[in-house]
Amino acid sequence: MSGNSRYQSDGDLGFQIAPMLDVIFVIMLFFMTLAGDKKVETQLKMTLPSSEPSQESTQDTPMEESIAIDESGAITHNEDPVTGDDLKKTFASLKAQSVAEGGTQTPTPIIVTISAAPDTKWEAIATVMNAMQAAKISNVSFTVADEF
Repeated sequence: MSGNSRYQSDGDLGFQIAPMLDVIFVIMLFFMTLAGDKKVETQLKMTLPSSEPSQESTQDTPMEESIAIDESGAITHNEDPVTGDDLKKTFASLKAQSVAEGGTQTPTPIIVTISAAPDTKWEAIATVMNAMQAAKISNVSFTVADEF
């Protein structure tokens, strides 16, 4: 009988507080390290609107180009139908014009807005993006047209 009593336990170990304290300290350490990464709002660089003209407003306004793609993949640039090769030539000439107006250090920015139908094929969007990449134009925004 003494051999059996060695392996028996009463089954009630009680509430173990040590593992709970370990978990709480790990969570505290995690949040303390994250708190150090926060930026104070006074350190953020922002310009608020004012009535005085700023130096940035005197710069050239960006060139804005609009590309529309319907669900069949037909591409239009400023409401004129174009092909991928036409877009490459157009974007290259726009980039040359941008450099001519602003110089090589600060060329006039070119912003391309691609407006695609909801069911547009990705190949047509990739064609426009490839034409932009060939002309080294990187400012692009996407919209989804409600009606086409």
